[in-house]
Amino acid sequence: MSDKDSKSHLIPKTTWEKLYFFTFFFCFLMVYVGTWFVNKPIPILGMPLVFVWCSGWGLIWLISCCYFGIKILNESKKIKGE
Repeated sequence: MSDKDSKSHLIPKTTWEKLYFFTFFFCFLMVYVGTWFVNKPIPILGMPLVFVWCSGWGLIWLISCCYFGIKILNESKKIKGE
C-alpha cells in the first residue's frame, strides 16, 4: 500500500527547510514557556511581561518564516530550472 520510494513532504530535506523547522519549533517553544513561566505582573509600557515576551518571539517567528520561505522558494526554483 505504501511505496518505499515516496518521501514525506513533512520531513525537511534541505538546509533551509531544516532551519525553518528549527526556528518554528524554537519560537513556538519560547512562546509556550513564556505563557507558563514569564506570567508576572510587571508592566512594560503598560503591558504585562508575558504579552511583550510572546509578541517578541511571535515577531521573530514571523520574520524568520518570511526569510526562510523566500530562501526555500528560490532554492526550489533553482532546482527546477526556472
